[in-house]
Amino acid sequence: MSAYDLVFFDCDSTLSSIEGIDELATRAGVDVRALTNAAMDGRLPMEDVYRKRLEMIKPSPADFHWLGDLYISTAIADAKEVITKLSACKVAVHIVSGGLLPGILPFAAHLGIAPERVHAVPYNCDNPEPAFAHPLASNGGKPWVVERVAAALNVPRERRLLIGDGVSDLEASAVVGQFVGFGGVVEREAVKSAATQYIAGKLLEPLLNIVLE
Repeated sequence: MSAYDLVFFDCDSTLSSIEGIDELATRAGVDVRALTNAAMDGRLPMEDVYRKRLEMIKPSPADFHWLGDLYISTAIADAKEVITKLSACKVAVHIVSGGLLPGILPFAAHLGIAPERVHAVPYNCDNPEPAFAHPLASNGGKPWVVERVAAALNVPRERRLLIGDGVSDLEASAVVGQFVGFGGVVEREAVKSAATQYIAGKLLEPLLNIVLE
C-alpha cells in the first residue's frame, strides 16, 4: 500500500550527484556554475540563466552521449533500487527536470523509467531556440508540468509527491500533496526550511518510508 500514486523526481543533484549543464560547460571549457547556483537558489530567473548558459556551451550530439554516460556513473547509489521498489508497488515514477532531455533519457532508461515519463527540455543542436521557450526552462515550469501529467492520469493533489533539491522544485509544492527536499548533494536553506520533509543523507532510501505505508 502506498500513500502516493504519483512520484516526481528532480534529476540533477537528486537522482544524480551532478548538474548536467554545468558538466557540459566544463567539457566546453566555460564556467557556468555561478549562474546555475543563482537560479537554483532563486536569486536569478531561470529563463535568463538558461539561455546564457546554453549560448556559452553550444552542446553537440556527442556531448549529450557523453552526458548520458556521466549521469549513469554519478547516480545516487540507491536511486535505481528505490525506483524499482516504488514501481513494484504500483507507484507511477516520473522525472521532471529543467535539464536537457537528450542527456537525461539514457539515464532514465538505466533507472527503469520509460521515456514518456521523462519531462525535461528538448534540445535540437541545429536549432536551440525552442529550448529557451520551453516551460521547464523557466520559473513556474515544474508546477505546470506536474499539473498536466497528474490531470492526464487523474491523480488528485493529495496523491502526488515531488522530491528535489532546488527552488524550482519547491515551486511545485503548491500542486503536490507533499514536497520532499533532498540535501544529499547540495543543501539549499530555502528548500530545507520549506520542505514538509527533508532528506539530509546521501541516499534516497528514506523516501520509501514516506511513500510506502
